[in-house]
Amino acid sequence: MSEPIKKGNIAQAPTPQNTPASVSGSYLKNAPLPTIPSTIKEDDELHKKLLANPAILSMIEGKLNTLVGTDSGYVKALPPKIKNRLYGLKALQQTQFKLEAEFQMELLNLEKKYHEKHLPIFQKRKRIVLGSLEPTTEEIEEGQALMGEEEDEEEEEQDEAKSEIDETLKDVKGIPSFWLTAMENLGPIAELITDRDSEALNHLIDIRLEYFDALGFRLVFEFEENEYFTNKQLVKTYYYQKELGYSRDFVYDHAEGCDIKWKDNDHNLTISVEKRKQRNKHTKQVRTIEKLTAVDSFFNFFTPPQPTKPEEEEEEKDEEEDSEEEEEEEGALEEKLQLDYEIGELFKDKLIPRAIDWFTGYALEYEYDEGEEEEFDDDEEDSEEEESDDADGSDSDDSDADEDAGAAKAQPAECKQQ
Repeated sequence: MSEPIKKGNIAQAPTPQNTPASVSGSYLKNAPLPTIPSTIKEDDELHKKLLANPAILSMIEGKLNTLVGTDSGYVKALPPKIKNRLYGLKALQQTQFKLEAEFQMELLNLEKKYHEKHLPIFQKRKRIVLGSLEPTTEEIEEGQALMGEEEDEEEEEQDEAKSEIDETLKDVKGIPSFWLTAMENLGPIAELITDRDSEALNHLIDIRLEYFDALGFRLVFEFEENEYFTNKQLVKTYYYQKELGYSRDFVYDHAEGCDIKWKDNDHNLTISVEKRKQRNKHTKQVRTIEKLTAVDSFFNFFTPPQPTKPEEEEEEKDEEEDSEEEEEEEGALEEKLQLDYEIGELFKDKLIPRAIDWFTGYALEYEYDEGEEEEFDDDEEDSEEEESDDADGSDSDDSDADEDAGAAKAQPAECKQQ
């Protein structure tokens, strides 16, 4: 044990065992300063922790997303003269925006003008589809030339199967299932159609586009009398916002559908009916109860998505959980609205003006999946890399590579149609 400190010179005070009284007189005099070990892989450890806890990773991503588009303060720090020049450029751009707004309005009016000129053509198309009008000889010959087909009477006589089909459809009026077939060939629209819907859509006799005074357009689906609903027409209306978007194009504001008057629940294609019998305990009477469940259907298209009101929650939740749920709901709603607008644009810009090409499938030649094209390019690059690697290998590797390459060439690339 060390002795107690006595009064006197502090330098003579005893120190704990093995502790130098002064660094200058010890072996630590020339020792390097302590440093933090550089062998610790903090990034790898942090990465592993984040992967092990997706909640933390999601929270960090959410925080980072809030920083996107925030002001860095660079413009505010510029000298006044430069900022004045920027203000001038902003004013010039606003003048440009006004001209673009005028251009878009004139373009819309021009579109309406030529739509009126298209109406007689679409009306004639409707009559041919329904069978109340037959095309002229000149129209038939021109259509054959455009579709690259020529009649060969001898070949048709030898084809018994085709003759049987011709005999079966000899007395059929118009073009059966014209609009249903065209819709089923247009991928995003076809995904909305169920087997039950097909039976009702067989009664669809026309789809047309209409403009009105307000900014927007409406889609009119005309049906013949059927066993599903009493409506003669089902209408979907899309409205544009008054102000153009930043891209200087019209931006959708909202869509309005119509009320489908189903004849009964059994023919309502948007719900599933489950019937069950229930006996009263007191009266012993038996009654039938129907349980209605919403199901996917093309006819939900006429009930566009609308923002939902927040429901009152019985149990209290953390504020963070509430905000996450609200963000998820808003994101899902945005996706539904976007899909709804895209489907409306497909009817307006593709299906209605090119109905015959969608019925025959000719329009599919001009449709492609960009994602699949990129995937195909990646596969090509991978195959090229494999060939180069095999070229550097042994003779046995070369023979195996040739066999694999031959097998790859023999296997055709998958081609999907929308």
